[in-house]
Amino acid sequence: MLRVVYIMGVILVLLFLALIATIIWKANTRSVPPPVPPVQTLGLGLPQDTGIRSATLDGDRLVITTAREVIVVDIRKNAILSRIEAGP
Repeated sequence: MLRVVYIMGVILVLLFLALIATIIWKANTRSVPPPVPPVQTLGLGLPQDTGIRSATLDGDRLVITTAREVIVVDIRKNAILSRIEAGP
């Protein structure tokens, strides 16, 4: 019975040392965060004096309403899906 107590004590000390070593190892090896992707711009091709009346987001679709047209943009692909022009 005395041997079992000694063996369990040795195992407890070894596990404690392994815990301390793991904490030290994790503190010294920091992972590098992934780089931030560059910001992509999308030109709508609107005349300079055109005002945007509203913009609505539904999932990954952005609907922009101006005085003369409605523009549907896919924000994941960064592409204009459709342009619906109002009358002259």
